[in-house]
Amino acid sequence: MLSDAWAECHRVLAAGGILAVNIGDALRSDRGEFRLWPNPAETLVAASGLGFVPLPYVLWKKPTNRPNAFLGSGFLPPNAYVTLDCEFVLLFRKGALRRFPPHDATRLASRFTRSERDRWFSQVWTDIRGARQTSPRGRSAAFPLELAERLVRMFSVVGDTVLDPFAGTGTTLWAAARWGRDAIGVEWDRATYRALEASARNQKFKTLVRRESPGPASGAARRGGRVPRRRQA
Repeated sequence: MLSDAWAECHRVLAAGGILAVNIGDALRSDRGEFRLWPNPAETLVAASGLGFVPLPYVLWKKPTNRPNAFLGSGFLPPNAYVTLDCEFVLLFRKGALRRFPPHDATRLASRFTRSERDRWFSQVWTDIRGARQTSPRGRSAAFPLELAERLVRMFSVVGDTVLDPFAGTGTTLWAAARWGRDAIGVEWDRATYRALEASARNQKFKTLVRRESPGPASGAARRGGRVPRRRQA
C-alpha cells in the first residue's frame, strides 16, 4: 500500500520536487518472536525503485521519550532491547535539481535565516517534541506542526502546492497554508476525514472537497482518487 502511495507521489510531483516521509521502525511479535520491522529501509528501497533520487535523511530524536526506558530483561544481558526513540524523515527528489530564474521573487520570499538553516539542515533533530496521538480511530500517527512547517519551508517556495497523501489530522495542510503554500490532502479513513473537514471549517480555510466511493484496497493514495496535475513541491 505504501509503495502505491509513493508511485502516485512520483506521478504528480513536479520535476525537481521533494518527497519527505516521516516514518519509524516498528516493533512487533511475529509467531511468538519479538522483532523489528524496518519500515524506513523498506521505504528507501521502494521509493528508489520507482525512480526517486534518495537524499541525505534526517534522524528525529524525540525529547519526550523517557531517557531510562528499556525493553526486555532489564539489567540482565543478553535479552534486553534498545528502545526506539527516533524516527526518520526520509528525503527524495524527483529527477534533477529544480531550477529557478535569477532573483525569483517567490524563492526570495521563502528565505530562511542563518540560524534556521544551521539547525534545520543538520542531520539529527532534537528540538521538536512529539504530538499527542489522538484521533477518532485512536492513534493518529500525528506529528507536531513544527515538523511540518520546517519541511514545508525547507523544500517548497511561496505559491507552491504541497501534497499530503496521508492527510490525517491535517497538520501538513495547516503548515502549508500558514507559510503561503496551497495544499492537497488525501485521507481515506471516513472518521478521520470528517474530523479533518470540520477542522478546516473551524479554521476558515477554503477547501475543495471531493468524496469518492471506496475502491479496491490497492493503496492509500490511489484509493483516494488521482490528484490533479498542478505545480507541486
